[in-house]
Amino acid sequence: MANRSRTLFVRLLTYFLIVLLLPLLIFSGYYVFRGDKSQSRYLSEQSLGAIRRDALAVGNVLEEYRHKAYLLSTDELIVEVMRHDSPEFLNQVIHEVYPLLFSVMKGDTYLASANLVSNTGRIRLSTHVFPKLFDLRYHTSTSELNNVIAQNLNLSQTASLITTRGHRTSENGRQVVASILRRIYDNEGTNLGYLVIDLFGEALSTGINIERFFSDLYLIDQKEFHATSLIHTDMHGSFDKFPPLLSLKGDYTPRAEQIGSTVIAVAPVANTNLYLAGTLSTVFLSRNISRWYLIFTGMLIIGVALAMIFSFLFSRSIARPIASLAMRMDRVDRSNLQTRPVKSKITEFAQLENSYNVMIDQIRMLLEQTREEQKKLSEAERKALESQMNPLFLFNTLNTIKALARINNQEEIYTITVKLGKLLRSTIDSHESEATLADSIALIDSYLTIQKLRYGEKLVTSIHLDPTCAHIKTPKLVIQPLVENAIIHGLEPKVGNWFLAVRVEAVGRQIQITIEDNGVGFDRTTLPRDLNELANSTHVGVYNVYRRLSLAYQNELEFSIDSTVGKGTIVRIGLPIGRR
Repeated sequence: MANRSRTLFVRLLTYFLIVLLLPLLIFSGYYVFRGDKSQSRYLSEQSLGAIRRDALAVGNVLEEYRHKAYLLSTDELIVEVMRHDSPEFLNQVIHEVYPLLFSVMKGDTYLASANLVSNTGRIRLSTHVFPKLFDLRYHTSTSELNNVIAQNLNLSQTASLITTRGHRTSENGRQVVASILRRIYDNEGTNLGYLVIDLFGEALSTGINIERFFSDLYLIDQKEFHATSLIHTDMHGSFDKFPPLLSLKGDYTPRAEQIGSTVIAVAPVANTNLYLAGTLSTVFLSRNISRWYLIFTGMLIIGVALAMIFSFLFSRSIARPIASLAMRMDRVDRSNLQTRPVKSKITEFAQLENSYNVMIDQIRMLLEQTREEQKKLSEAERKALESQMNPLFLFNTLNTIKALARINNQEEIYTITVKLGKLLRSTIDSHESEATLADSIALIDSYLTIQKLRYGEKLVTSIHLDPTCAHIKTPKLVIQPLVENAIIHGLEPKVGNWFLAVRVEAVGRQIQITIEDNGVGFDRTTLPRDLNELANSTHVGVYNVYRRLSLAYQNELEFSIDSTVGKGTIVRIGLPIGRR
C-alpha cells in the first residue's frame, strides 16, 4: 500500500505540474521562436492601415484646396482684374476682390494663403503678405524662378500643379510644405496670370498621425524627387536627406515592410503625383519585448517553484485520505470489518469515509444475518440474494447521503440523492414488466431533475401528462431511454441553450407520446426505413424501445423519428388506448 500511495502522489504531482506549466511553456516558446515575425507582421499591417488613412486625409485636404483654387482662378472678377492688369482698375474693385479672397479662404488664415499675380507682375494680391518669390517684376526670365510658377511652364492649359518643391518659410514665419497652382485664362484662352495657394505645415499635419503611430511622415513628390516631413516641417529636400526613403528604391507600390530596425509604409495620395510615407522605429518596442522576456522568465521560475510547493501540499492532502481509505478496504478484504472515526478535513472525503463506515456497518449486519440463514439454502438462492446486495447497499448509502445533506443544508445534494433514490427504487422494488404512464413520467422527472442540477439553467424542460392517460400501463422504460438519448446525442454537442419537451396526451383512440429537443439533429438519410435494422447500429437504445413496443402492440404501434441537422429531433410514439 505504501508503494501505491507514493505512485498516486507522484502522478498527482506530475499532472498538476503539466497542467500548470505546459500552457506557459507553449506560450513562452511561441514568443521566443515566433515573436519577432509576429511583431514584424503586426507592425506592418498596422502601419499599412495607418498610412492609408493618413494618405486619404492628406488627399482630402489637397482636394479641398484645389477646389478653392479652381473657384478663385475661374471667378469673373479675378479674370477681369487680371485682364486689365492695371493698378488703377484694381483700386476701383479692391473692395470686392479682397472679400472674395477671404470668403473662399474662410477659416484658413493659419493653414494656407492665396496669392494672385499677373504675367507682368503689376497685379499682386494675397490673403497674407505677398511672397517676393512670386513677384515677376524682379525676374528677367521665368526659367529663373525656382518656384511653383516655373514648374508650371510645361503644363497644358487645363492642368493644375500640386508640388512640394516650393517649400520655404513664408513671410509670416510659417513653413510652406506644398503649393497648388492654377493658370488664369480669359474667354479666349489667353494666360493672364497665376493663382498660387501655399499650404502651411498645419494644413496637412492636422488630422494625420492622430495616434502618434509614426515617428515621421514624408510627403513625396516622386516626379520631382523631393520630400517634405509633415511632422518636422522644416525638414525638406532631395531623398538623400531622408535615408529611410532611399530604401524604397523608387518603388512606391502601397505596402509596409520592415528594413532593419525601421518599419516604412507608403501609400499614394489620391488624384495627385504625391505619395505619403511613414516610418516607425522598432528599437524601443524590441527593448520592451526583451525586458518582458526577462520578466516572464523570472516569473516562470518563481511560478515553477510555487507550483511545486503547492502541488506537493495539494497532492499530499488528497493522497493521505485515499491511502487511508485504501488501507481500510484492504483490511476489509482480510475480513476486518471494524469502522474508524472520520478524520479527513476535506468535505467530500469526509462524506465518503462516513458513507464507507455506514456501508461497513451494513455489510457486518448483513453478514451476521447471512450466517443465521438456513444452511440448506441452495447455492443459486444465495447467489441471487448476493446479487441484490449491491443495489441495496447503494440505495442505503444514498439514504445516508440524503440524511447528511439534509443535516448540512446541502439542498442540491439532497435533491439529487432523492431523485437518484427514486430511480434506483424503480429497479429494486418492482419486478413487474409494466408501469403506468404516471410512474414513467415521475421517473423522467427524477432523471431530468438530476440533469438540471448538472447543467443548470442551460437546460430547459417541459413535461406534460394528460390526466386521462395517467393510469394507463405500458412496458417499463420506453420513454426514459429516449429522453436520455436526446440529452446525450442531441443536446450535449450543441452550443447554446437546450430545450427538451415530453408530452403524453390522448388523441382520439390513441396515446401520443412525443419527445422533442432542439439539439444538433442528424441527417435523416442515415436512419434506415425499417427500424429493425437499428439492431446492428449504434442506436441500440432506440432499437430496444422500438422492439419491446413492437412485441407488445404489434401492428397497432406507430413509431417515427424526424430530425433536421442543426434544428433538433422529434420522436413520436402512437399507442392504442384500449389495447392493454
